[in-house]
Amino acid sequence: MTTRPSRNSLSEPKQQRSRDSYAKVRAAALELLQERGTGQFSLAEVSARAEVSIGSIYGRVAGKAELLRLVQSQEFDHLDVETARRVGAAGVGASSFARATAQIVTAYAELLRGHRELLSPFFLLGVEDEVIRERGLRSGNAGQDVFIRALLAAAAEHGVALSGQSAHWAFEVFYSLSVRYLGLGVTATAIPQSAYDWQEMLDRLAQTVSLIVAPAGPA
Repeated sequence: MTTRPSRNSLSEPKQQRSRDSYAKVRAAALELLQERGTGQFSLAEVSARAEVSIGSIYGRVAGKAELLRLVQSQEFDHLDVETARRVGAAGVGASSFARATAQIVTAYAELLRGHRELLSPFFLLGVEDEVIRERGLRSGNAGQDVFIRALLAAAAEHGVALSGQSAHWAFEVFYSLSVRYLGLGVTATAIPQSAYDWQEMLDRLAQTVSLIVAPAGPA
C-alpha cells in the first residue's frame, strides 16, 4: 500500500516575507509546546502568538500534527549537531579513563537537562504519533552512537580494554537513569522532585557508568 509522502521536508518559502511568517509560526508553536509541556494548544493560539493568519498556516501545513512534526524535525536536527559536538569532544585529553568517563557522562546529561523542555513534550507526543516517535528514535540512536564512540575513544587513549557491548550497556543504563532523573516524558507541571541535587545526580551517573566500563581486575 502506498502512503502519502511526508511534508516534514517542506522547503522554505521562496519570498522573504513568507519565510519570516513561516519562522514565526514554528517559533510560536515551539514556545507553546515548551510552556505547556504538551501539545495541548490550538492552531488558533499559534496564529495569535505568531501574528500570522490561520489561512497562511494552512497554506504550509495540513494541521497542528504536521506543524509539530516540522518543529521537531528542525529542532532535533540542531540537537543532533550539538550532541555530536559536545559529547564527541568530551573526555579528550582527560587525565584518566575514569575522568574521561565522568566528562562524557556530564556532557550528555547536561545536554539532556538543558533541552528538557524541548524533549519532554515530544516524548509524550511520540506515544500517539508514529512520525514523531520515529524521529525521536533517530536522534536517540545518533546520540547513543556518539556516546559509545566517545567512551571507546577514551578507552583507547588510556589503554583500557573496553568492548562495544559494555559501552552500549553503559549508555543504556545512563540514558534510562537520566530519563528518570529529569522526568522526561512528564509534563512540566508534574516533574517528580528528586531527593538529589543536580551535582549529586551527575556524580551518581558517572559512578554507575564507571562501574560498568571499569577494567576487570585479576581473576
